[in-house]
Amino acid sequence: MSYGSIDRGSFGSRNPFGGPTSQGYQPVATQVSPSELQDVFQETASNIFQINANVVTLEKNLQSLGTSKDTSELRQSLHTTQQQTNKVITSTSHLIKQLSDIISGSSRQDRLRLTRLKTELSDSVQRYGDLQKVAENHYFV
Repeated sequence: MSYGSIDRGSFGSRNPFGGPTSQGYQPVATQVSPSELQDVFQETASNIFQINANVVTLEKNLQSLGTSKDTSELRQSLHTTQQQTNKVITSTSHLIKQLSDIISGSSRQDRLRLTRLKTELSDSVQRYGDLQKVAENHYFV
C-alpha cells in the first residue's frame, strides 16, 4: 500500500535541521535548536493523534455502510478521510526520519521519546491498514 507523497512540508521550504536538504545529507544534533526539536516532536505526536482520530471516524462511518445511512456523502467522507490520513501518515513518516537522523547523538530521553513515537506510529498505521481492508470489502460487495 502506498501513501503517496505530499506537497506541503512541515517547515515550509527550509530544512528545520539546518544545512542543505539534498539527499544523503546527515544533519547533526548540534545544528538543531532545542525549541525546533521540541516542535518536531510535538508535530509528530499531534499527527499520530490525528491518524488515530481519523481511524475512529472511519470505524464509525464504516458501520453505516450497507445500512439506510449509506449515502454518497458518507462514501465521499470516507474517501476524503482516507486521503487525509494517507497524507498525515506520509508526513509523519518523514518527520520520524528527520528525528532519527538527528537523535542518534542526542540525549537518552530524546532517543526513548523517538522510540515511543515510532511504536505509536507503527501501531496506528497497522490499525489503519486493518481498517482499510474492512473498507475495501465494503466497497466491493
